[in-house]
Amino acid sequence: MSGSVPNLPDLCQRVGNLEKQDNPSLRRTWQQVWGRPAPKGARKRFLMLGIVWKWQLKGLGGYSPELARRLAALDARRDGGLSQSDFSAQDVKSASRPGPGARIVRDWKGERYEVHVTEAGYLWRGQSFGSLSAIAKAITGVSRNGPKFFGLRDGKGLG
Repeated sequence: MSGSVPNLPDLCQRVGNLEKQDNPSLRRTWQQVWGRPAPKGARKRFLMLGIVWKWQLKGLGGYSPELARRLAALDARRDGGLSQSDFSAQDVKSASRPGPGARIVRDWKGERYEVHVTEAGYLWRGQSFGSLSAIAKAITGVSRNGPKFFGLRDGKGLG
């Protein structure tokens, strides 16, 4: 299976064919698509998701130029051996905010809350909010750190 960018019907077929591959074959496909070996110990589902994500990224569009620039800057700082304290607040804010179209999910006191990320901010129950903290306060009745409340600090909130 090649690492080339498929068209949409071909992409759907190739995704279906991934399930039939064993781990060594998936690792070869990963190498072709990513240009580097798959992570050691990666399970079949992870390999499949990583391959499909890369195909989708190449075939249907990738990061905005601004996000690509910020990610490159963060990567360069990481590779340069800088500590986390060397990152600006803007770098952290940019890296922790999901992009438009993302869905943030939180189960709290027996109820599920879903927030949709928009270009302008966040949408919850048909109402626009400028911050996750405002939504967390609307849900709980008290001021809270929105990204922490929704699990974005520990990577659990994206659905």
